[in-house]
Amino acid sequence: MSMVVLPTALRGAVRGGGGGPLLPSPSTLPPPGLGGSYVYDVPSAWQVPAVARAVQLYGGMTKQMAMDVYRGDTPLPRPPICRRPDPTRARSWFVQCAVEDYLMSGNTISLVTGRDSSGWPSSVQWLPANWVYIQWATGIYGNENDVDYFYLGQLLNYDDVIHVRRGADRTYPVRGVGVVEQHLDDLDRMAMEGEYERSSLSGGAVPSVAVITNTQTLTQDVADDAAVSWNAKFSGPQRVPVFLPNGTQVIPLGWSPTDAQLTEARKMSLTDCANMFNLDSYFLGAPVAGMTYRTAGPQYQQLLRTSLEPVLSDFEDVWSDAWLPRGQNIRFDRNQLLRDDLATTSTAMVALVGAGILTPEEARQYMASGSVDMPAAPIAVAAAEGEAGAPAPPEEPPAPPANGGPTP
Repeated sequence: MSMVVLPTALRGAVRGGGGGPLLPSPSTLPPPGLGGSYVYDVPSAWQVPAVARAVQLYGGMTKQMAMDVYRGDTPLPRPPICRRPDPTRARSWFVQCAVEDYLMSGNTISLVTGRDSSGWPSSVQWLPANWVYIQWATGIYGNENDVDYFYLGQLLNYDDVIHVRRGADRTYPVRGVGVVEQHLDDLDRMAMEGEYERSSLSGGAVPSVAVITNTQTLTQDVADDAAVSWNAKFSGPQRVPVFLPNGTQVIPLGWSPTDAQLTEARKMSLTDCANMFNLDSYFLGAPVAGMTYRTAGPQYQQLLRTSLEPVLSDFEDVWSDAWLPRGQNIRFDRNQLLRDDLATTSTAMVALVGAGILTPEEARQYMASGSVDMPAAPIAVAAAEGEAGAPAPPEEPPAPPANGGPTP
């Protein structure tokens, strides 16, 4: 678990910061492979290929989407914090690390490092979830929320901490629960399957054939020479004839039934991992029977609706409340994921332009970038922000005089 409750005896050391980083000691963690414990924390779970694939799928798709700002349905100019939350890091890196911590550890922690003149955050820093500790309902630090966050032993300002949770630990509701903690036993089984296959290939290999001779007294030297001759003749790709004494038997050998089913077991593990991460098993390489042909658009639309949307909703709600003034909200641009192949997209753009929904220039922009930049009208933005001095709509021209004289 990435976030733990600090023992009472350690609270004084944490408050003073004299105890150093309160990280788990390597001596307290079970060594790999001892007693079947191959996955026991987040770093060890990363070594399971299916887990790495699932997390990279979430993080890689999310970091492609730009973060736009809206007031209701009206798009607003994108503030600097949405273009680059951490000025010292790329936005894509920041988003990917946040999603990875959310999935694996169940908690994404960031810290406000700068504020603008109105007090809203202008920059934030991602904090590794494994280095953050949460303490709840102590009341010893005067925090009215009764929740304290510690980063490497230092107490953080509660108002500067932004915490996105994946669900809630039913025994400790102030923290989320990651996939690793939720499915630790099954992940450990997957890692053991890989270790068993590795040990079978390295230390328990089965010879290709067994040669049984009709000689009652076969010395080891003669057997070794025969094995060398056999390998010299049949080690290459050629198939040459062999002549053996009468009564000699050549029996091909294969894997045991248990070893032969190892591949099938690993295929089922891919399906299990897909279920852990709420993914269609197709995206992790698991066999899928009866899957009809579909273009890229519907595939990603299903992935977006069933898998990514629950994750994006948590980040959009929490980051909107923490980063932006009331009434404004962050939305990830989903259009990047919903683009179809060129022929299908071109047909759709022609139809939208013909219906007057998009202009030819907007259609060209979508074909080039995958989204249409539709800035808010200046009057609408000024009215939404409550700014003074918004330009008034043009007045209608005065009616001509009734007597037919010249128009003033």
